[in-house]
Amino acid sequence: MFGLLRHLFKLQFLFVVAAVLAGVYRTEIRQFLRRHTDDYLDTAGRDAGVPVAFQTTGDEVGTLFTPAELAQFNGDEGRPLYLALLGSVFDVSRGIKHYGSGCSYNFFVGRDASVSFISGDFESYDPETSDDVLTLKPDDLIGLAGWRDFYQKDYVYKGRLVGRFYDATGAPTTYHHKFLELLQQARDAKRQVEELRARYPGCNIEWSEERGTRVWCTNTSGDGKERSWIGHPRKLYSRGNKRFQCACVPDSELDEIDAAGRTVHGDAMLKPYDNCEPRAQECFYRV
Repeated sequence: MFGLLRHLFKLQFLFVVAAVLAGVYRTEIRQFLRRHTDDYLDTAGRDAGVPVAFQTTGDEVGTLFTPAELAQFNGDEGRPLYLALLGSVFDVSRGIKHYGSGCSYNFFVGRDASVSFISGDFESYDPETSDDVLTLKPDDLIGLAGWRDFYQKDYVYKGRLVGRFYDATGAPTTYHHKFLELLQQARDAKRQVEELRARYPGCNIEWSEERGTRVWCTNTSGDGKERSWIGHPRKLYSRGNKRFQCACVPDSELDEIDAAGRTVHGDAMLKPYDNCEPRAQECFYRV
């Protein structure tokens, strides 16, 4: 009976010691576990012959990094090279010839500089605006999403950066949801333009100082593929663009489109050129 009590007392004493050590060395233990867990995952990915990036969906939380923690992964003293894009953190160590110290893309290491992927500004870094992407143009948002897909495919996804895109629990922020909304709008608008360009091919364009800009249609204008009709030049306006593109419209739709310049698809609109005959196959204008 007393032997059993002594055994239980020893177990209780060991639990108390472990709890005290965990409290005192909590930070060190967390860093130890993170480092060795990351090493294990990377090794397991290589041993299986499949990059770890392909084993994640990109929606997994992974490790949560504060900006200060992310900044430590800068390659110094043998540390890995991490960067963040749209709040997602990737290990780019195997691209050291591009991201290492003194290399062309080292600017991105240890931070989220999403805006610079579009602006090309590698000289200045302001943590308050470096990942503020909502003011970028629709095509730029699509470009950023493409960059993120590239890193997801070619490098190792590590986790999320606490800040503009993810909160302290790793959940997407209101800002992140707004970005996704604008990204979807940009993709919808791009798809609309592509559908319109397929339906109304682009014009041939040339400029001369004497006559200004000349636009004209042929049965191969636009994508170069031959079609059964030639068409007539019209200004094509799409959502979010103040500038127009020249589109060739077939005879069968010309009267309907020219009637008050109706919207032909969503927010897109076709309008005739000034001082150009309705059935002309070429028009001239000056900016």
